[in-house]
Amino acid sequence: MSHFAPMPLLACAVSITALTVFMPANAQEAADTPNSRRVLQTVQVTAERREASQQDVPVTVTSIGQTQLNEGNYLTTEDLAQQVPGLQIKSSFSASNPTIFIRGVGINDFNPGNSGAIGVMVDDLFYNSTIGQLFQLYDLDRIEVLKGPQGTLYGRNTTGGVVSVHTARPGFEPGGFINATYGRFNQLDLEGAVDIPLSDKLAVRLSGVSNTRDGTRTILFPDGTSAEKNDVDFQAVRGQLLYTPTDTLEILGKVEYGVSSATSRSYESQGLFNFGTGGFGVPDFNGVCGGRNAAICSDAFGYTDNPDPYSGSENMKSTPEDVETVTADLQINWDLGMFDLTSVTGYLKADREALLEVDASPNRLTEEYINDGSEQYSQELRLASQWDGPTKLIMGAFYLQDKLAGQDFFELLADLNPTPGSEYFDPVNFIARFDRMYTQKTDTFAVFAQTDYDLTPRLTATLGARFTWEDRSIKLFSYAGPVDAVPLSQPSPVYYPLLDESAYGRDSISFEEPTFRAALSYDATDDVMLYGSVSRGFKSGGFNTGASSDPVEASIVDPEQLLAYEVGVKSEWFAHTLRANASAFLYDYKDLQVFGLAPSGVPTQTLFNADKASIKGLEFDVTSLPVEGLELSLAGTYLDAEYEDFVTPIGEDFSGNRMVATPEWSLVARARYESQPVWDDKRVIFGVDASYTDDQFFDTANTPRLGQGSYVLANARIALKPASDRWELAAFVKNITDEEYIVDAYDVADFGFDELVYGNPQTYGVSLSYRFGAGR
Repeated sequence: MSHFAPMPLLACAVSITALTVFMPANAQEAADTPNSRRVLQTVQVTAERREASQQDVPVTVTSIGQTQLNEGNYLTTEDLAQQVPGLQIKSSFSASNPTIFIRGVGINDFNPGNSGAIGVMVDDLFYNSTIGQLFQLYDLDRIEVLKGPQGTLYGRNTTGGVVSVHTARPGFEPGGFINATYGRFNQLDLEGAVDIPLSDKLAVRLSGVSNTRDGTRTILFPDGTSAEKNDVDFQAVRGQLLYTPTDTLEILGKVEYGVSSATSRSYESQGLFNFGTGGFGVPDFNGVCGGRNAAICSDAFGYTDNPDPYSGSENMKSTPEDVETVTADLQINWDLGMFDLTSVTGYLKADREALLEVDASPNRLTEEYINDGSEQYSQELRLASQWDGPTKLIMGAFYLQDKLAGQDFFELLADLNPTPGSEYFDPVNFIARFDRMYTQKTDTFAVFAQTDYDLTPRLTATLGARFTWEDRSIKLFSYAGPVDAVPLSQPSPVYYPLLDESAYGRDSISFEEPTFRAALSYDATDDVMLYGSVSRGFKSGGFNTGASSDPVEASIVDPEQLLAYEVGVKSEWFAHTLRANASAFLYDYKDLQVFGLAPSGVPTQTLFNADKASIKGLEFDVTSLPVEGLELSLAGTYLDAEYEDFVTPIGEDFSGNRMVATPEWSLVARARYESQPVWDDKRVIFGVDASYTDDQFFDTANTPRLGQGSYVLANARIALKPASDRWELAAFVKNITDEEYIVDAYDVADFGFDELVYGNPQTYGVSLSYRFGAGR
């Protein structure tokens, strides 16, 4: 793996600075002209639960606005990872259970019982279970990514930060839009919305989306037939009703339904056995197996995968993954005079049924059926002060109840069944089927308050605290049953007990945790703010809901704590044509929860606490308008993240290793040019962006073959639109160089292979949008 600095993008940073610093002096005067296009737009965020300029809040927050969302062809939350440095969103499933990292804080656990260290919210509704977190992005206003622990004002488990999605609200003028996109792999995306004012106090907004695409991976089956997998098939509808009976009261109700009917994720099998030499590729992957794309090594059954990551062989033709989500929430904003009262009542139900070919081979090594679902209710109340004076106050309470239930069937080494078609169980050689059923319940309650006090007209102190109480309980049973020709979805007639709730020693846990935030911000000038903060976040303890076959899996983890120190500057220069923000941070990370696969006769999922880790980092974000119509930006994150004290339950010492999913550098460069009219009133818009991701590992052991070297992804777009903005015709290409890159990897060396998850290949297409009335 390369450890060279990302010179091309760093050179871009120097170019942006040079263009800005040495532009003509009279450009500053031009930027002050009313209605000039050469002024950076104010970015409004709600990072501190009040609407404010991004430049005025002492929090590191990245906001992706409506224009960038519309032009970027972002379809799912996974796409955000390419646009926000320091953010990683990946999934080993097709449309569910993402694992999210911000500044290296996160967890690789793909089980829905562990809700991760990053809060995910849509319109202030906290999404607790990961089953429904990999949702489609449509009809949005903006997305805010808050970096660092948000332990005061946000919901549970925000050790690393928050991804907050804001949908477009109903309007009181009739209008709407329609977007259509067609591209490679028969990609067909349809999106639309309409505002319907029923009176001057009542308005409806209806929106919907349909995203479909053929598979990007060609699979060959033992009978000689083939099929395409890693496809997309998603539809959703959203209805909103906005009622404003008085000038001081606003009631917004929303109902949303979404369904994904694509195939399960198709993985690449990375073989580890060289049958020609008798070598095993774990100690020296390149020396024994010739590298990732050499197609020399095989799995334990002799299967060698095609080195092309977008083709392979599997046993099962039908591997569906069906995900269904229902969301309803009611938001009330009431101006009470001295206080503004906000109430957010939410309901979220997410169900998933999937059949997985885990081994990614034509042999029946490991196959899994999953049927799980979660149902949550939540309520938040907030009071925000409205009085004049040096003090601002926000206080409130939050309650969430979540029930998660699952039933999984894991079939192991079916091809070794000596009596095909008959009941069979071999506990010595682990030829079996494991049937697992569990129910997990979570109840959490928190109270919080934060105050901002102006010590002087330019110096403001922030102090906030949150206290959380949480109860969790689990009932888990795992059995081994016969392996035969009976479909996985049918129950077995004979069971052998492996695990039950007594394996945990107790079936419920409770804890109480305080978190806080303290900050100082100083307005050095009207356009330059300096700030420093210290904050504490925590992620709740819990159970390993992935436990199935070994008592070591039945673990309970304690809450993890993170103490963060950060200093930063936010500034604008040259009459608001250059925006430059930067921050430095230090994280003291204790009892962090670690997930992984451990060596065993079967793939054993472990979840435990590591004692200590530290993360040191720098971030910057520069946006410039060097000439009229041209916008350049460069953002980056540098991370020095390592486990300081980390010994696994089986005695492996990983102290000093780099943390999972923490590339040293991650950079995003972007350029957008909007021309003067070139054909009547028609303008041309050019856009290009590139993201650089440094070397990283996907396991705590820092195994080279389970890592990904540095890579660059580039996208481009060209569009034509009139001055009225009524319509737009565009062409785009994503992953211009057709880069082959891994977003996750799992060690299944007991069966002689690794399971690799690749990112999307090159795609391209055209899109047409039309806006009518007051459409947004």
